[in-house]
Amino acid sequence: MKEGQVLVCEECGFELKVVNECGEACCTTDTCCTSNITCCGEPMKLKK
Repeated sequence: MKEGQVLVCEECGFELKVVNECGEACCTTDTCCTSNITCCGEPMKLKK
């Protein structure tokens, strides 16, 4: 995830904005680095 990116839930419209970029050295889970974050049971997607 890069600073400034926004993830959005296509079901409810909830949005998350990255304010602190994670780096490879600090990543210990796939959730942090691959943006595998879910809402309403579905993966959130990058906002276009």
